[in-house]
Amino acid sequence: MQRFIERFGALFGAASIIGIIITFAIEGDPPDVSDKTVEQIVAHWVDLGDGAWFAMWLGILVGILMLLWGLWTSNALRQRGVTILTPAVAVGSVLIAIGIAMDSASRLALLDAAEHMPTAAVVAVSAMLQYLWLPFLFGMFLITIGVSASAKQTGLIPSWLAWVGYATALILVIPHPISFIGFPVFAIWVLLSSVIMFRRTGATT
Repeated sequence: MQRFIERFGALFGAASIIGIIITFAIEGDPPDVSDKTVEQIVAHWVDLGDGAWFAMWLGILVGILMLLWGLWTSNALRQRGVTILTPAVAVGSVLIAIGIAMDSASRLALLDAAEHMPTAAVVAVSAMLQYLWLPFLFGMFLITIGVSASAKQTGLIPSWLAWVGYATALILVIPHPISFIGFPVFAIWVLLSSVIMFRRTGATT
């Protein structure tokens, strides 16, 4: 198993992004609590079918893949002499995995018990899902900075992609709603970085 991760771990980032795209295509965003009535919010979770359950479990797999990709990348940085920025990438991937775990736990509660929960509780949990983006933002910022700032030393990604990483990190710290533009940009950055890292390292190990 370890040899498999060492060889193909670089591609786990791309796999996690594909999983995220599938998840959103199936389930979409939670209802906007500022724009929907209590009855509409409860009905949204009660009426979701098997596709939502599949999307939730796929989300858990996405979190595992993202965590393993972050750990693989952190290890690749360390092997190439990077010191301070190595933990940043590992911590960033852990934060994203924690965010996904919290998201999945909240969705599990709503999908399993929304019909029997107090309506106030359903609205509160649904609102948490809608605003559960800070762990993801922190994690994405740390990963893009950690990998991009060490790109020249490690050669894991080209310089142009490092500058895209810097731009992504900058967008992420601009106040809402501009910061949300950084989320899809980060997804594209991870997809490209993952494939390039595999071509430069994984395919030859």
